[in-house]
Formats: sequence, C-alpha cells, structure tokens
Amino acid sequence: MENQKLPTFTVDAGFHDRDGCPVSVNLDHPSVSQLHDGAVILTDTASGNVIAAQCYANEDGTTALSWILDGLAAGESRAYTLSEGSVAGESGVQLNEEAETIAITLNDRPFTTFRYAQEQFRPYFFPVLGPNGREVTRGETSDISKDHVHHRSLYVAYGEVNDVDLWGEGSNSGRVVHQGFTQKQGGAVVGRIYTQNNWETQAGDVLMTDTQNFRIYNLPEDAALLDLDLTFTASTGDVHFGDTKEGGIMSIRVHPSMNASDSGKIENAFGGINENETWGKRANWCDYSGVVDGTPVGIAVFDHIVNPRYPTYWHVRNYGLMGTNIFGSGTFERDPSKDGSYTLKQGEEMHFRFRVHIHAGDATQGKVAQKYHDFINPPAVEIS
Repeated sequence: MENQKLPTFTVDAGFHDRDGCPVSVNLDHPSVSQLHDGAVILTDTASGNVIAAQCYANEDGTTALSWILDGLAAGESRAYTLSEGSVAGESGVQLNEEAETIAITLNDRPFTTFRYAQEQFRPYFFPVLGPNGREVTRGETSDISKDHVHHRSLYVAYGEVNDVDLWGEGSNSGRVVHQGFTQKQGGAVVGRIYTQNNWETQAGDVLMTDTQNFRIYNLPEDAALLDLDLTFTASTGDVHFGDTKEGGIMSIRVHPSMNASDSGKIENAFGGINENETWGKRANWCDYSGVVDGTPVGIAVFDHIVNPRYPTYWHVRNYGLMGTNIFGSGTFERDPSKDGSYTLKQGEEMHFRFRVHIHAGDATQGKVAQKYHDFINPPAVEIS
C-alpha cells in the first residue's frame, strides 16, 4: 500500500439517530482491495477517536468495508480516515468449530451456536443469548416435550413445499439438509456463516435448494444483531409453496418465560399487541419481549422492503412462536379467494432479507422502530 492514499469516508445519519448501526460499503479502490479479510481501523477526523473496522471479500470479488456506527444524531455527519491496524482489547466475532456446530463469541462473550448436523430436521441456532447472558430463545435446555418440538430456537422452515411438510418433525416430514459452506469467517466487526442446503422429502428426494447467508455483528450484549440473506432456488423442478399457517420463513421460538401467555408481550410495527392483534396480520416488524431470570429482554424480526409480498404476514402466538409467512394469506384472512400459494418455476430464485435484533426491555426500550430504519434506510456514505 506504499504511496497509495487510502480513502476518506463521510457518513450522514439522515433522519434517524444511529447507535450500534452496522455500516457496510463496497469499495473499488486499489489500496483497499489488498486488505481482504484484514483488520483495519477508522479514525474520526474531528475527535481522533478510533474504532474497529473490517475489510472482506464479497462473493463477487468486490471488497466490503464494515464498521459499527455509534452516537451519530439525526442530521449529523462524521468523517473517518482508514488505516491498517486493530483496536486493542477487542477480539471481535470468533467462530469456534466443533463437531457439526459453530459456537460464536463476541469479544469473547458467548452469543449463539449454529447447529447443522445432517441428521437434524434443519439447521438452527441455539442458544441465542441476550442481555446478561440470558437465553432469549427456547431449545434443548428447555422442556420441549410439552408442545411443538419442531420450534427449535431460530431457524428457516415452511410447512407445504410440493405438499411436503418441512415445518414439523413427524414421521413423514421432510428435512432441510446442510450441504456445505461458501463462507465461514470471523472478524473484527462481522462474522459470516454462508450455507447451502437441500430441501428434501422424508425419502431423500430433493425438492429445492437454498442458500442461508448469516452475518453476526460485534455489538454489546444489549443490542445483538443477526442478518439473513436467504435464497430459494427451484433447482430440480417447479416448487409449489402452499397456503398454510404452518411456516415461518424466518422463525423464532422465544424462551418460555417470555411467552405472552405468561408475562411477556408481542408487539408489531402498527401497534398490535399480543396474538389477537398480531397473528395473521401484516407488518414491517414484530417483537417479542419478557423477563428471563430477572432480566427484561426482547427479540425482533425485521422484514426488508425488497422482500416478496412485503410486508409479510406473521405467524405469531402467545405461547412463544414468531415467524414470517408470505404464503399463508388465505389461511390468515380466512378467505380462500385470497389464496397465497405460489409456484417458483424451475430455475427461478426467490430472495429474502431479514434482520434479528436482540435487545434489552420491550420494543420501546429496545428502540425497535429506530433500529428498523438502520436496516431499510441505512446512513449514506460518501467516499473520497
């Protein structure tokens, strides 16, 4: 990088306060392209404060630069210079592999574990930890024998794919079978777990394929973020998604003490509260909150504006389930004329973007509405 000046970045907050906001820009700059998967630092040109940043190679060969934007008020801007190096005392996002699991830590603090064994019904994350290390989802350490054994923490599933059940875990249910990774990398700011999966019948016939590309950001435990870029591909023939409530393309089962049937609360973007006002309703986001071992915690799912049939319908229950479902409109609205089934033709793809936001308190305390705009209306970045 000798004799090559690195670029300067000016970030404009826009109309929203930015706190714990991931920022990512693609760069076409010869000096930056040498920093693939390298730790770099950004220096605030006004204050001299230094923050961790990360360069990494995108799948298309371009270079991305990512960092976390804090304390930038609406209407304000901030300029940074880029240099090589790392921030002392920060280990970033680390992926620790064992047999068919990847444990993810954020600055050495346990956050979650990705479980992808092929004998499972589908890959999933468990546990998922929030403020004070509290579990915000339900899984193996809970008594799951009482109801809905298939609601495994945080996962992707759907109940009618060419008339095959890939939601439940019955004797005739299909499976989402892990095939491999295209990226598996930690970093100072973001960890990437990019996977490929087959959606199969109980007998092992492939119905379709998917890519589940997860990004986990290095944030404090009161504001964890997990992004999913999801692609369904009709790789072996037409794929018919039936109109059923049994599905959550992005699915969460919360910790039992968060259930709205107990002392927890469901909220959606339009102010709906609990199941009667949120189940089968469309909304930009939905949030589930409650108290786990004395700590108020919450978890929200954000539906991006680029997603098919935005905003999604929600399969969300007082007993702890929360999931997005764009195909169940006839069932949710109890009107067969609004049939939401869809056929993805052979060779076609369907793309989704979701964000999971884990926070302290309820949706108001967790600033869920503000954080939603970090996702769909990110701050503008000018490169010079």
